[in-house]
Amino acid sequence: MQITETERINYILKKGKENSIDLKEFIKIQIAEFENSEEYKEMLAGMNYAQNENDIKNKKRYWTDSRGIRRVTKKLANNQLRHPIPRKMKLQKQGYLLKKKITIKQVLDENETENTEYIKHIKQIFNNRMHKMLKRTLGGAIDAGIIWWQPYVDEQGKFKTKLRYSIEMIPQWEDREHENLSAMIIKYPIIVYDKNGKKTIYKVEYWDLEGIRYFVEDGSSLIEDIEMIDEERIIGTDNEGNTLCCHFLLNNEKCLWEKLPFIYWKYNDDEKPIIHYLKSLVDCYDKLTSTIADTIEDTPNAVKVVKNYTQKVEELCENLNTFGLILVQGDGDFKYESPQINIEAFKTFIEQLRKDIYEAGFGVDTESDKFGNQPSGVAIQELYEDLDLDCSNIETEFQASLEYYKFFIDSYLALTTKVDYSNIELEYIFNKSMIIDESEKIQNCKNSTGQISNKTIRANHPWVQDTDAEERQIVIEQKEDDEYSQIIPNKIGDDNEE
Repeated sequence: MQITETERINYILKKGKENSIDLKEFIKIQIAEFENSEEYKEMLAGMNYAQNENDIKNKKRYWTDSRGIRRVTKKLANNQLRHPIPRKMKLQKQGYLLKKKITIKQVLDENETENTEYIKHIKQIFNNRMHKMLKRTLGGAIDAGIIWWQPYVDEQGKFKTKLRYSIEMIPQWEDREHENLSAMIIKYPIIVYDKNGKKTIYKVEYWDLEGIRYFVEDGSSLIEDIEMIDEERIIGTDNEGNTLCCHFLLNNEKCLWEKLPFIYWKYNDDEKPIIHYLKSLVDCYDKLTSTIADTIEDTPNAVKVVKNYTQKVEELCENLNTFGLILVQGDGDFKYESPQINIEAFKTFIEQLRKDIYEAGFGVDTESDKFGNQPSGVAIQELYEDLDLDCSNIETEFQASLEYYKFFIDSYLALTTKVDYSNIELEYIFNKSMIIDESEKIQNCKNSTGQISNKTIRANHPWVQDTDAEERQIVIEQKEDDEYSQIIPNKIGDDNEE
């Protein structure tokens, strides 16, 4: 029977107490486990490949000297062709799902009217800056499998949100589904300066519903981080004597969130980054193209033919790699012969490999022959089918995250406005974008008039980027038309009287 994450943590703590292991030791164990895990390595790989820092950059070419020692050669070409395909797929998903701002509207029951004050608060939070952060969030989730938001209240008492990257976050889950948190460990580097110059230290925070504990690494130990402990935020100590600080201050009052203020954003329910599915394929693509480039660049100096050479082969290689020459005697001879490259076989394989990469990553290969030869709306939808499927799954994950984020917005508003908005349900609409047959989509919008709401039609119109802004502009233009129509009859009447 598989134990839950909470049971595993409780077991460690229980055994820790039996062996005099305190919270600090437990945190160190959790950090070490995380930083040595395959999950952490994949996060780093995903972030590296997103920056086009592919493993092929470490490629070297070797030769063996007369003592049998492998050495890096400088005589041969060493191409390191890095293909930013994972980055392209990330940009496709970001553009498809979040090119347009999400539409947020209140879910209304029959005879219920919209709470304009609450919607006003929501729109102030989900502004253009928030849309940019949401887009970055999607990119980070694709790169690392999961990324985090941390809502907080700043020094001016304003509700804010910061993005936290997964390589710094060590969640303590309560369940196997990874939906509920019991605690969060955060480890992050800080650059400091002392008399010896610049150095990096690591700070550690432990968050739970009791408050925050601040630590800093001191060699192999954790000690309390005095710099981070603000007297105004201290609420007491825990049973081990560690200082507890409140989650935030509001009007000089010490406050704790009722839930841990960390919202996860997952690329998929397995929390796997896109590189998990692509790495072996992209590495093969990089290696093959780099090898072919080396072969072409080395030609005609690729294959060496030596006639009547009686010395050791290792000495021959050493002379070539060190001095670029060899000595032959009698009727000996030395020449280069160009290798035969089966370009057609290579081209066929690399094309299939490219298809496999885009299929594994649920992307759209814009270099595909199909992309230019099937311009109809139905054909375009087929080309986007895999991308749409992946983004629909991402949307499901993000809907749950937005719902959890709403809890902290409502909690903050309850404290500042004394109004409880928690019973209001919101709908989040992701306005997907793709290359489309605009005339066909506009006609579909016209045909939908009277069958669905105008707001939904406008949200799906290819020319509308911001549904709310479009509705405001329509109201302005209607008002202008009404004013103009009131002027025109009077003008006509004046002309008749003359």
